[in-house]
Amino acid sequence: MKRLFIVIGLLLLFFNAKAQTNVLAVADSLYNYGSYAKAISYYNQLEDALPYSQQIAKSYVFLGNYDQAITYYNKALNSNRSNALLKFELCKLLIQPSKLQEAEVLLLELAITDADNPNYQYYLGVVSNALEQYISAQDYFLKVFELDDSNQKVIYELAKYNLKNRSFDKVTYYVETGLKTYPNNKKLIALGGQSFYLKEDYHKAIAQFLKLVALGETTKFVYQKLGQAYGKVYNYSKAILYLEKALEQDPKDAYNHYQLGLNYQGNNNYLLAEQHISESIKLQENPLDEAYIKLGVLYNLQEKHADAIQAFTKAIKENPDSEVPHFYRVYTKLVFYNNLEPKVEEIESFSKRFPDSKYIPILNVKLSELKSQAFQNKAE
Repeated sequence: MKRLFIVIGLLLLFFNAKAQTNVLAVADSLYNYGSYAKAISYYNQLEDALPYSQQIAKSYVFLGNYDQAITYYNKALNSNRSNALLKFELCKLLIQPSKLQEAEVLLLELAITDADNPNYQYYLGVVSNALEQYISAQDYFLKVFELDDSNQKVIYELAKYNLKNRSFDKVTYYVETGLKTYPNNKKLIALGGQSFYLKEDYHKAIAQFLKLVALGETTKFVYQKLGQAYGKVYNYSKAILYLEKALEQDPKDAYNHYQLGLNYQGNNNYLLAEQHISESIKLQENPLDEAYIKLGVLYNLQEKHADAIQAFTKAIKENPDSEVPHFYRVYTKLVFYNNLEPKVEEIESFSKRFPDSKYIPILNVKLSELKSQAFQNKAE
């Protein structure tokens, strides 16, 4: 009888082991074919699922459940602390606002064991950026660049940092270096275009943004930058073309309406300029006094002096201490009013408010012209 129990026990162990083997085979098959949710359920049926924590963790990553993935990576790492690959995979998941310090600790451990691994240095830079330790981040990125000067992600980070700090020559260096190995890197081309624009090298900026358009990058940002750059080189027709394209993607962009107004004015199309400047003002919650001033100038160019005076008055309300809208309003009144006396009063009022203004001589010259004209009219 005792022998029978032993045999039965061995048979049970055999069939249980075989069943476990079958479960594992199914789990591995499901995992390999990308059926991750089912794979997890089969792995969890194993009596000892710990050795397969890495597979479960990766499955959760594919399913987008990063909290569970972190849990299982930690289980796997606890049983194999020296596994660098596990640490590295876990680090990448920990790069989120609440877990940055944990990620940094693990990455530093990895970097100690392999200081010349560019992946560790890169992610240390990413973590430092997230912690707002920007100088440290640049040190890590530079280390990667020294190890591999074709690393596009690192080149982008270095170029972006130098653009922010207006180190334009460095931006050009990094962008050109990156484009040698990846000529169609849109992010680098965009940084190069922005750098040239800020350097006021508008023709080179245009060339970069046109490259982006040729690569299919037909975004509002690219069209807007092309419009701005063409406007700077007085190619108003091209500026209008691209600003209109930008506006098609976002019809309520107050800034682009304003830029269109400026370029239509440059093209002597004052009516459309007026329409876009007016629309820009309507769309702004807190309109700038400059926009009202520009609208007033456009009204004057069309000899709509009463409308111009109203626009300058609104500009004054926006910024009462600025002498510019006051000057434009007084100057317009000198042209608009018929009687000489109110014109004199306007200049006196302006001079009293802004005694040191550079505009006072201009107003006095204009008043002298009007007095001379009035005297000649009387003589006739």
